[in-house]
This record gives sequence, structure tokens and C-alpha cells, in this order.
Amino acid sequence: MIGQLFRTRALIMVIPLIIMGALGACSTTVSRPVIPELSFKHLPVLSFTVGRIEIVEKFRSPLQSPNVEHLFPTPIMQALRRWSDDRLKATAGGTNVMRVIVEDASAIAEKLKTNEDLEALFTTEQAERVDARLQVRIEITDADGAVLAFTNTEAARLRTTPENVSLNERNQIYNDLTMVLMNDFNTSQEQVIRRYFDTFLK
Repeated sequence: MIGQLFRTRALIMVIPLIIMGALGACSTTVSRPVIPELSFKHLPVLSFTVGRIEIVEKFRSPLQSPNVEHLFPTPIMQALRRWSDDRLKATAGGTNVMRVIVEDASAIAEKLKTNEDLEALFTTEQAERVDARLQVRIEITDADGAVLAFTNTEAARLRTTPENVSLNERNQIYNDLTMVLMNDFNTSQEQVIRRYFDTFLK
């Protein structure tokens, strides 16, 4: 009798341990890919004979569909600020001011039409198109606000995302889009800066 009772208690103790072990085996760790930090510090600094540099954000994200720039790992506006911090430098006193005016830093998502027939079950189609755009005016003004020199630069890129894309995959696509957009902007902007701001470059 005592031996049977002991075996019954042992069985009751073992069953919860087995259940806990099974639950532990089923749990998985979802890893997030490391999104590389966007930086322009590897490029030479552009030094200007101005008293200070200001960023004017005329663009305001509506933070809702169809806009998706606020969902980017690095929003386009934030990437532009980083570009300005890494590449532009005021090296003189005085009253001249450089203003980096952001007219547009948007990303617009558009749903794409996909097939719904039997063949579509065996294929992965592109379900969304994202158009990113960056438009910036840079100007140098004197103490009275008169514009001494200016540039207008615009960059645009697009990407498509497939059906059933995961959050990690979408973030990677968004980040890649920001990087190619900023690389295009950086190349074009440096060219016009050297052309139109030549007298202010140090």
C-alpha cells in the first residue's frame, strides 16, 4: 500500500515536469537582423565660411497611410540630419547663415494588384510599391536675409515588397531604400555645392 502511494505521488510530480519541458522545447527566440547605422563620416567634411548651419524642416510626416516614412528604421528626415551633421561644417564667425531646407522627405506606399487564380498559389508576387523622395534646398544668406547662393537637389527611389513579407524583411527593404536614396542625394548635392558654393568653401 505504501509502495503504491509512493509511486502515485512520483507520477504526479513527473507529469508537470514533462509538460514544462515540452513547453520549453516549443518556445523559439525570434532574432532581429542588425540594421546597419547610416553614416557619412567616411566622406570628407565640407567646410563653409559661415557663422552657423541650420536645418529647416518644412516637411511634416502625416504619420498615416499612404505615408510610411515614419515606419522606416531610419526615417528619411533623420538620415538627412545625419548627412548634414557628418558632412557640413561652419568654420567662420560672422553673420552669414547656411540653411538646409527640407521640402520633402516622404515615402508613399501603394498596393499592387496581385493574381488570385490557382496559379497564384504557387508564385510570390510583388504586393506593394514604395516611392521615396527627398527634396532639399540649401541656401546661404547674409545678415539681412538676402540669398547669396543656393542649390536645389532632389532624389527619388522606389522599391517593391513581396507578398507575405515579414516585419524584419520589410525593415530591411525600407533601410536599403533609405541608403540608396541618401547615396543618390549625397552625390548630386556635393556636385552642386562645389559648383555654386565655391566662394564659400574653405
